[in-house]
Amino acid sequence: MKNAIVLFFFLSTLFLCFSCKYQADKVEPILQKVETLLEQHPDSALVLLEEIPNPQSLKKSLYYQYFLLQIQAKDKSYRDITSDTLIFDIQKYYKKENDIEKAALASFYSGRIRQEQKQYEEALKIYLDAGKYLNQSYDNNLKGLVESSVGAVYYEQLLTDKAIIHLKKAEKFFYTAENHRNEIITGNLIGNCFLMEEETDSAFSYYFKALASADSLGFEQEQVAILESLGVACRETGDWPNAEKFLKETLYLTTDSIEKSRVLSNFAELFFQIGKLDSASHYIMQSLVFLPAEKDNYLAANIYETWSAIYEKSENFKDALEKYKIYSDYLVLIFEENRDKDVMEVEKKYNFQLIVTQNKQLIIERQRILLFSILLLLFFIVLSFILYHYHKQNKRKLKETEQKVRKLNELARSFNEKENSLRNILVRHFDILKKAALLEGYLKEDEKRKGKLLLQKFNEVVYGEKSFNWDLLYETLNSLSNNFFNRLSNKFPQLDESEFRICCLLAVDFSNTEIAIILNYSINTVQAKRSVIRKKLGIKPFGNIRDFLNAA
Repeated sequence: MKNAIVLFFFLSTLFLCFSCKYQADKVEPILQKVETLLEQHPDSALVLLEEIPNPQSLKKSLYYQYFLLQIQAKDKSYRDITSDTLIFDIQKYYKKENDIEKAALASFYSGRIRQEQKQYEEALKIYLDAGKYLNQSYDNNLKGLVESSVGAVYYEQLLTDKAIIHLKKAEKFFYTAENHRNEIITGNLIGNCFLMEEETDSAFSYYFKALASADSLGFEQEQVAILESLGVACRETGDWPNAEKFLKETLYLTTDSIEKSRVLSNFAELFFQIGKLDSASHYIMQSLVFLPAEKDNYLAANIYETWSAIYEKSENFKDALEKYKIYSDYLVLIFEENRDKDVMEVEKKYNFQLIVTQNKQLIIERQRILLFSILLLLFFIVLSFILYHYHKQNKRKLKETEQKVRKLNELARSFNEKENSLRNILVRHFDILKKAALLEGYLKEDEKRKGKLLLQKFNEVVYGEKSFNWDLLYETLNSLSNNFFNRLSNKFPQLDESEFRICCLLAVDFSNTEIAIILNYSINTVQAKRSVIRKKLGIKPFGNIRDFLNAA
């Protein structure tokens, strides 16, 4: 039974290891392909990740790798990541594993989540912690992302002097990593910071440098963003002709509806500042045309605020009040939107936990099926073991019986009627001749193969008659051997009846097999009892009992 349990655990472990290895072999190539697609085609990377069924059932290291790739793909595809809070546990896991690169990457995305949740202080703390890990890293692109994120947080808090320090570091890291797109985006943001600091020369220097790079590399999206920044910067510095020029170029290049609406509203703001109210009204109405049905509430509020100001400057106070009311309504929508985001954040967390719970239940169900399969396997192993043990035991008994039958025949052949020895008397009393002859007829090859029938016949012939009269035998043997057996009984009272009988049979030179036949014991039992007799009589192990008895 012990062997069966060991085998069970071995097979269970083997099965689990095989399952894990099979799963890993299937998933790892997909994750490797996702890594190659991540930078240029994050949407395709997400599609590949979604093809992995029930990723929560993967082993921890593989699942965390999957999740880290997923959050990168989502963020690069501009999808919401605020509910992906498992990244905080992943960050701790990689720190514990001392995997510097992945710990830093997980820290960065932990900061991105806090930044998206507008928890800026917490985001800064996480980014700075990621920077400590990156001191040991050669990943300049990730270093750039962390530094640019720190700069972006400071920019959001209007701490432009601190933002510039980190953004300049980020720009250098992106240059070293040859990530020119991010280098351009960072340069544009540095220009915005200098503009807010009223360092216009530095601002325009960074804008034109970034624009030159975007033009040479053909990055249209970045060109649009920089031209718009230049237009706003020129407007704010009173350079009206260049402001109009850059905004026109922006409008010409952009294909995005919201971007067009924003540029047109900037045109309206420009002409409002110049005092061309008709042009300002024209452009503000054009901006509403491009504003999509699912409005950007911030942009819409800005448009109606500008429109209200235009009417007010035109002394059309009635329309100004009407537009200002719409502007106020959008402010309320923005407030409610922020409040709903908080509610949705709680709901997302709840839904996420619900999914996690459902997946855990699914895993438990699979484990139940696995356990049932293992138990069924164990049952068949134990059953096989019992049947094998029974077969082996039956085979051993059959072999022993055949040995006994041969011994009976030898006893019968060695019997001499004229010889009046103790051995011949015992043979005669036990009726060996008759039993041996009877068994000879049953001992056929086909019955040997059946085995069970031979055992049955042997027991019927040898032990199925009246019990052997040992008292009569002792009396006969004592008369022939000068009371040897009475003296033996008196000298060794510590022997029980079965042990005394074995001693009697050994004294007259019977073998183990012959003793087993007469006493209906197995040969192993006779050997065991002989060992007990040696201990009781003080004979050394494997000592000759017959010699000891004759000497006594």
